[in-house]
Amino acid sequence: MMGGTARVPQGKVLSMRKQIRAGMMALAVLGLTWGTASAGTFEDGMKAFTNEDYAQSLTLLLPFAKDGNAEAAYLIGEMYGPRSWGQRGENRNGVEQDNAQAIYWWGEAAKRGHAEAQLKLGWWLVKGGDVVPKDEAAGMNWLLMAANQGEPQAQYEVGIGYWKGRGVKADPIAAYMWFDLCSSEPGFDNAAVYRDEVAKSMSPEQITQAKQMVQAFAPKRAN
Repeated sequence: MMGGTARVPQGKVLSMRKQIRAGMMALAVLGLTWGTASAGTFEDGMKAFTNEDYAQSLTLLLPFAKDGNAEAAYLIGEMYGPRSWGQRGENRNGVEQDNAQAIYWWGEAAKRGHAEAQLKLGWWLVKGGDVVPKDEAAGMNWLLMAANQGEPQAQYEVGIGYWKGRGVKADPIAAYMWFDLCSSEPGFDNAAVYRDEVAKSMSPEQITQAKQMVQAFAPKRAN
């Protein structure tokens, strides 16, 4: 009938609904399967890194790093970077040192709020040398980001920076605060020694202010 509304037989409506539902279920299963496979691949990459099979780990983690995974990017930086504190093993196991790649991937992870990447990038920028041109101001900026997340090594390095005036204006109150914050962490006994050394040149009012800053500090984790 011209101008009327076409009616679909009830049997066909039920059949179409079943087909749509079946299709949606198939897509859901496919999505779950893909997610499980992706998670497994990332876990395999992490396992390979832990086992120091860096060539395999790099292959598995690189797609995740390119897709914005901060942990994958950080670990790739570790594999390319020079062996220093915090890194596993001396054997490069298939990944040759490439300082430019290390700095790039640490930077990608640092920009996404990865505290350890911010620490490593900041530390090398302050140190300078063959790995990256020295830039104490930029290095302190990254170290402060990590320190504010509660990373004790970064807090220690920031304390040194404020004590010695590296990349920032010397500030005994800030130096005291950062040294005190990490002084109770395992392996940071020197922080208490340096805090007390800084305190020798501070007034009672400055020490009180620094202690208040310590009490008020709360780590600000990146989102």
